[in-house]
Amino acid sequence: MGKAKVLNGKDFMIFMGGKATALSTNHKLTLSAETSDAASKDDGMWDESVVTKMSWEASTEALVSADPEVESFDTMYDKFIAGEPVDVVLGIPANLSNDGIPEQGWSSPATKQGQIYYSGKALITTLERTDAKGSNSSMTVSLRGQGKLNKKTGAGGYALKSPVASSVQEKVNEKEVE
Repeated sequence: MGKAKVLNGKDFMIFMGGKATALSTNHKLTLSAETSDAASKDDGMWDESVVTKMSWEASTEALVSADPEVESFDTMYDKFIAGEPVDVVLGIPANLSNDGIPEQGWSSPATKQGQIYYSGKALITTLERTDAKGSNSSMTVSLRGQGKLNKKTGAGGYALKSPVASSVQEKVNEKEVE
């Protein structure tokens, strides 16, 4: 086997409610395990632990878009205020391109046959916006997983589009799902 291929960080994206976060610059996924002491006299001087709880968190940093049709600060604000879990998919878009965003928008990794991705429900726990003089507005969204983060493989099918997809294309996709 040859040298392993490096994953370019720009290729990994977060989709919330089926839409890629617009103008993202950074994503982070953290999985954690809490442990409790399981050492006994039989272990001698060495400690031993067992996993008692697992959790996950994700975050995205992005430039704020002035376009009301994209997944940016205003849509994140609405989701944050609702206080309800959002569907989250993390992975490489099905229609990955080095030429920038495809005309029809980014497609969820769940739509590509054999594509590995992660999915779960999460609450938006922090929504930050920074608007410094002389700089682009930016935002950070922090998510706390609600339950298990599932590792899945895409089955193909209809595409979950990013906000730049035309409403005509979205209606065609909806009919394909029905």
